[in-house]
Amino acid sequence: ANLKIAVPFICKNRPLGFMLFSSKLNKTDFTGEEIDFLNSLANLSATSIENALQVEEIKEINTKLDRRIQELKALFDIGQGLSATLKAEEILRLLTYALMGQMLVMKYAILLKGDAHFFVYDSKGFKPQMLESICPPFNQFKTPETSRRSSQIEHPQLAKLFQQHDVKVLIPMKHQDKLLGYVLLGAKMSGEPYSDTDLEFLTTLVSQAVISLENARLFEETLEKQRLEEELNVARTIQKKLLPKTIPEIKGYEIYGMNNSSKQVGGDYYDVIPIDDHRVALAIADVSGKGVPASLLMANLQAALRVMMTPDLVLPEVVSKLNHLIYTNTGLDKFITFFIGILDLRTHSMEYINAGHNNPFQYRPDDEMHFLDIGGIILGIMPSYRYNTGKVSLEPGDLVLTYTDGVNEAVNTRDEEWGEEPMYEIVRTHSQEPVKAIVDRILEGIEAFSRGAQQADDITILAFRREQE
Repeated sequence: ANLKIAVPFICKNRPLGFMLFSSKLNKTDFTGEEIDFLNSLANLSATSIENALQVEEIKEINTKLDRRIQELKALFDIGQGLSATLKAEEILRLLTYALMGQMLVMKYAILLKGDAHFFVYDSKGFKPQMLESICPPFNQFKTPETSRRSSQIEHPQLAKLFQQHDVKVLIPMKHQDKLLGYVLLGAKMSGEPYSDTDLEFLTTLVSQAVISLENARLFEETLEKQRLEEELNVARTIQKKLLPKTIPEIKGYEIYGMNNSSKQVGGDYYDVIPIDDHRVALAIADVSGKGVPASLLMANLQAALRVMMTPDLVLPEVVSKLNHLIYTNTGLDKFITFFIGILDLRTHSMEYINAGHNNPFQYRPDDEMHFLDIGGIILGIMPSYRYNTGKVSLEPGDLVLTYTDGVNEAVNTRDEEWGEEPMYEIVRTHSQEPVKAIVDRILEGIEAFSRGAQQADDITILAFRREQE
């Protein structure tokens, strides 16, 4: 080194650097005058050096400022584009354009989280084998929830994959605490590494897209709710028109029917159909499913049943025809539980068929309870079926109560079912009251049990009693 003297560059009491000198060529020491000269030269140069440094610093600041302005403008423009659409595909397409345009990358992949696993939604530039191998680590292990360079990935398997396939950056797609997916980026075309500013920009850009995706999801949910509500309104209208507005008066019998539709609107149905001057059909049914499909199937059942209620009807043939009709006109997921009784007012007897329905029961004043369980399978699951017929006699005071599963499957806030026993007990306790009062007490029992819990199924009851002579 052989340094003999160091002359500082000082401007405004701030050291800028030094001039370092070794021995003179003539091997003599620096004189006082020479040192003064060098100090004067350094002082004169310091101002120029300071100015030059400030110019370079200003240039660097301006370059960064220009870049920041460009990024803000890009975010603003992209934000406008994202806010102009409520389609997830369009939002993700705009995101990929922005990534390629702003970062000048030719390789990207967007991973989205499905119900249980990540999947590659879109990609460019990455090899197929990389895309096949990238999702399993995300599905199996806890993955980063903040933007990272590949060098910052701690998980060994993921870090190895990133290195093998030239993944440089990982940006999570998060909305609040919910992880929706990831954006993976390859190297920039310029070859420059991703700076902290780049990561900040990318995080903001992806966050904008995620907010737009969430808005799109909420919009779709709103539309779906409106569609379902409209469908349910249609179903309610259909159901209301199908249920009897008034129940015909039948001499010697007290009859009452009711239906409470759940919010989802099921396919419950009941009907009272005079056949001739001495016979009346009483039917109750529960169509599988909810909404308009269930209501339309119920409408078909009602129309077919009413057409078949002729004086020459043979009950097993009627039910077999209904079964065949439902089977041939619906899918395997559509079926109907059905009960029909033909009440003969001359003999005070009832011929009935129970096609997989909740067992109606006959309650007699002497506390005897008889279940009407003869018949066969539910309607619509087999192309043909021969149904058996049951028959009961009705003495004065005998009560017959039919109901759908919305009664016994009514739930409380702990998701416990009401069951049949409370209903039987209400009938035993209040059997001397009018039929409507008994039904009302059953409904009160359900309401007290459920404590305001939303019911998933309709509640339908059709009951009748032979009057005392």
